[in-house]
Order: sequence, then C-alpha cells, then structure tokens
Amino acid sequence: MSARLSLRAAGVDRDGVPVLRDVRADVEPGEWVAVIGPNGAGKSTLLKAVAGLLPHMGEITVAGRPVRGLSARESARTIAYTAQNPVVPDRMPVHEYVLLGRTPHLGYLARPGRRDRAIASEVIDRLDLGRFADRDVGRLSGGERQRVVLARALAQQAPVLLLDEPTTALDLGHQQQVLELVDTLRITDGLTVLTTLHDLGVAAQYADRLLMLVGGRAVSSGPPADVLTPDTIAEHYQASVTVDRGPDGRPRVHPIRPRHGNGRDGIE
Repeated sequence: MSARLSLRAAGVDRDGVPVLRDVRADVEPGEWVAVIGPNGAGKSTLLKAVAGLLPHMGEITVAGRPVRGLSARESARTIAYTAQNPVVPDRMPVHEYVLLGRTPHLGYLARPGRRDRAIASEVIDRLDLGRFADRDVGRLSGGERQRVVLARALAQQAPVLLLDEPTTALDLGHQQQVLELVDTLRITDGLTVLTTLHDLGVAAQYADRLLMLVGGRAVSSGPPADVLTPDTIAEHYQASVTVDRGPDGRPRVHPIRPRHGNGRDGIE
C-alpha cells in the first residue's frame, strides 16, 4: 500500500498564536521530504498536524482523505508518527512495546498473532535491538530508546512515516543505520516519508526534496541543491557556510569559522 500526502494552505494556531501559516506541499509515494529550518520555525508542529494530533486550518490529506476525518484506528493504519521526545512505559519489555505497533491491525480484544510477532521481531533485529528485546524500555539509554520508538512505528506498517528529529540521540553509526533502513523501506515498499531534521548535511544526503520553514511559513522548497545555498542559509540561519557537491551530486554544507579583526582565527 502507498499513499500520497498533500498539504494545502495548512495552518496551526496554538493558544491563539499563529504557529504555521499557508504551508503547501506534496509528498509522493516512495518520496522522502525533509522539513528544515531554524529553531522555532514550526517543524514539529507541522508533523503533529499531519499526524492528526493538532487541529489545523486548510487541508491535509493522505491518500486523498482528509486527516481530520480519520478515526484513531484508520489514522494509525495509515500514518506512523514518532515524536522528538516520546513518552514510553519504563517497565515494559522492548519486544512488548514494539508489538504495540501492531495494535491498529488487530480486531477488538484480539491478541497479536504469529505474523504480528514475526513483524515485530524482524524490525527489532533490523534496528540492532535484539540483545535488548527482553529488557525494560526504562533501562535503555536515550539512543537505544529512540530506536525502540522507531521500531514500534515501523511495526505499524503504515504507508506514511512521520519522523520528528529521528537521529537526535543516536551516535554516528546508529544514525546511519536508522536512516539507511528508512531509505530502504521507502524505496522497496513505496513508503511516504516526512521528517524534520536539524542537520542540513544529513537532510541533503537522504531527502529527495527539502521544505524550509521560517517563522511558520515555507520560504523555500525543492531539491536539496536548490534549497541549500550559502545565501539562503545565511539569511535564515544567520550562519556562514560554503556549499559544494559530493560524488553523488548532492550538496555538502561546511560551516565557515568567523575571522577576527587581526586575521588570526579565534585569537585577539
């Protein structure tokens, strides 16, 4: 199953304050779009609105259906969402927590079957969590816990995957492992992927397109090479960078250390 995600003039108010305004975007089946922007731009709010967790203006549709019209079960079968700082049950074993991802596919009062357990076990193994399967989630490190939350989301087998800063607490190796797995799934299964990422280099490496938010509005969108320019980054991030191309043609962003008045870096 695949699903197209569309936003038309999407907006969100929180406590009467506009947080998002007039955001327009499409994410095709099998496509990865990364939402970038400085702190406070509205990136996490956008994902919560798409997940149906916040009331919104405008229209957000998945597979042609308005998100606000989906029941909780329909939404969970269609959209898998991981929060940036998820709350998890400390005293639940990892394998049981991941198995909760199968709940939307079970009948009323039904228990997980052999196929559900096989799907959960496969995801646990692919995220290098096998040795923690019987350990309580509360005994894991922050990075391990983040992978467990992602495993639960992947066990849902929803066609749309929303990831809010999925690599924040991960070391470099597990960052790459998680991103490669998501990339493989979106290619092989036609998964529609929408993520927030603060690391512009990572966003450029993995996303097909970028959506840059600033002050709750989209200021740039398109392929990474079109969005990540020195001028755009300087304007919206107040950062000095150079941008070159890697062997695959994707942009690479390099910060430039400011030079001080005497011409010696960092020394007065």
